[in-house]
Amino acid sequence: MSALLALSNAINAFLRTVAHLGAWFFIACIVTICFDVISRKLGFQLSLFGIDLGSTRLQELEWHFHAILFLTWLGYAYVKDAHVRIDVVTGAYPPRTLAKLELFGCLVFALPYLIVALPYAHDFFTLSFRQWEGSNAPNGLPMRWIIKAFLYFGFWSVLLAVVSVACRRIVFLLGSPDLAEKAMPGGLPRTH
Repeated sequence: MSALLALSNAINAFLRTVAHLGAWFFIACIVTICFDVISRKLGFQLSLFGIDLGSTRLQELEWHFHAILFLTWLGYAYVKDAHVRIDVVTGAYPPRTLAKLELFGCLVFALPYLIVALPYAHDFFTLSFRQWEGSNAPNGLPMRWIIKAFLYFGFWSVLLAVVSVACRRIVFLLGSPDLAEKAMPGGLPRTH
């Protein structure tokens, strides 16, 4: 059981590092949006490193940065229980019942979905990379495969998060009381 907890801790540390690095894209997104709005209002266009940064490229860059921000935080949000939950039915259940439901959801819904989706995400990324796909817009961003690589990574981060959460629920349900407390301090966290 302690090996499962150690695995979960290692996964959580990795996802936390990825999320903290991905958080910098929030600043990049804000700067890009501000520059796009200002340049459109004042009617100028900047060329940076020989690349014209017109409104089309800036708008594509905005959604790329937003997607990267979302995809780097996706797995971490799940292990931190920061995702949306609907507790109308399960809100009054005791921690052990909630742990069983979470483990059931991980094994029956999340893992099978990810096992089916990951090969498609892989093909989506690799085909784009092999074709050196760019934007469909005439003056859009090149290398569309980069954002597709982040999408592929996002699926992997969710898979890691599901494994981590499942390990913690198993330890909580089957481990000794001291390990169960380490796996889920104070029982399962409640959403507010």
